Amino acid sequence: MRTFLATFFRPTRNAAPNPASLRRPIGLPRALFHFLHPGLWEAYFSSLGVPVVLSSPTSRATLERADLISETEHCLPVKLLDAHLDDLAARVDRVFVPRILSLRRSFISCPKLAALPDAVRAQFGDRFEVLTADVDENRRPLARTLADLGARMGFSPTEADRAAAAALRALAAAQASVAPRTDAGPRRFLLIGHPYNLEDAYLSDPVCLKMASLGVPLDRMAFGNPQGVPAPLRWDTSAHMLEELRGLSSARCAGVIQLTSFNCGCDSMAGTYYRETLKAAGIPFMALTLDSHSALAGLDTRLEAFVDSIAGRA
Repeated sequence: MRTFLATFFRPTRNAAPNPASLRRPIGLPRALFHFLHPGLWEAYFSSLGVPVVLSSPTSRATLERADLISETEHCLPVKLLDAHLDDLAARVDRVFVPRILSLRRSFISCPKLAALPDAVRAQFGDRFEVLTADVDENRRPLARTLADLGARMGFSPTEADRAAAAALRALAAAQASVAPRTDAGPRRFLLIGHPYNLEDAYLSDPVCLKMASLGVPLDRMAFGNPQGVPAPLRWDTSAHMLEELRGLSSARCAGVIQLTSFNCGCDSMAGTYYRETLKAAGIPFMALTLDSHSALAGLDTRLEAFVDSIAGRA
């Protein structure tokens, strides 16, 4: 298996571009990896003096465009990535899409993330250049990956190291800006999910707004440095969620809502771990599956029923 993966997912190598093109604008989609390393890539390219062009935030139009141009078997986050790239195609002649193999040492990322640059080139290769880098904490730390990317782009070691340091500071600041959960006041609900589901406002805001309208206190899970004993799951963000759930107490947590997406292979396996962990702790759990439908009636009904059922147990 390891030999097959090493053969199929070869380390990315980019030819050094013409020096005159070093500081051409680069497009960054506000999808998928944008939420795995918040603020990182924007700060990195900006520090190199490369103008950054972000795609528009996810909207209903983005969702409709995703359905038109993306492969039907893709999970929703990958479909949305295609729509965000389509948005950038009219504005830039190159985009950045990393190959994400591992976000955390001794863990691996969703297999779909390992093929992102190849899939993007297959679909958009005639519309823009795809710049990429291998993010693999099992092979090299992120700081080294960033420095190597700058060198391959043609920047000096000093410029690349400075950009890497600026990017890591921006990432740390973004992660530190998330308000910690509080144990004060009434028991609170917790919203969990992969960062690209949880931090995309178009996907998660309807849940947060509905819970607020019901007068229910809700916290959104924050992704930073993992806490507690490492989980048995080997997928990095899935393990992070399980570790978070293991630290919950029914005295402080009223219930957990998971935002998952249709066709998510990792969640189809990890969901059982979440449910069993919370059942043992006496904490109610509900999974909400995101898909391409934009109607909110079903979501509202399920959240109302979940909250009412928990209130009836008290």
